[in-house]
Amino acid sequence: MPHLTVFSTSPLRAAALAAALLTAGGLALAQHTGHAAPAVTPARTMAAKLPLTVLSATIVTVPPGITETSAHLTLKNPGSTAVVLTGASSATFGHVMLMKTTRTGAMTGMKTVPTLTVPARGTLTMGPAGDHLMLMGLKRPLKPGEKITLTLKAKDGRTLNVTATVRKP
Repeated sequence: MPHLTVFSTSPLRAAALAAALLTAGGLALAQHTGHAAPAVTPARTMAAKLPLTVLSATIVTVPPGITETSAHLTLKNPGSTAVVLTGASSATFGHVMLMKTTRTGAMTGMKTVPTLTVPARGTLTMGPAGDHLMLMGLKRPLKPGEKITLTLKAKDGRTLNVTATVRKP
């Protein structure tokens, strides 16, 4: 059997290529030996929705000319496994960052973090005085009362669309 080296920046692409090569090899072997081709099972996609319940979701409206704001939401995880959020996105904003509020003595600040975790059978509350989503690069003015879709992304590839209501601070 010939040796094949595959270079890929994506594990998903590498897995898909490997599956295609194995399938092609199996079909070729089946034709060569006169046997039926092996059954091919389609790969499972990670299109599954995150098992979280959104208890509230709001976005703070900002004056004209301001291009960043924050989203506050409460997520409940009824499952027995923690959900690790690795990012979020929205068509209304250029990009979204996961933020953690830090306190050192009397100083309070914010820092970008790679993940936020919704504990198993627990709740993650993202609010004005704590963890939150920083919404950057606002593409148009926000109107109080309008609904904006945010897509949360988890470490395992699953997503959840959240509808947040724009509110005055």
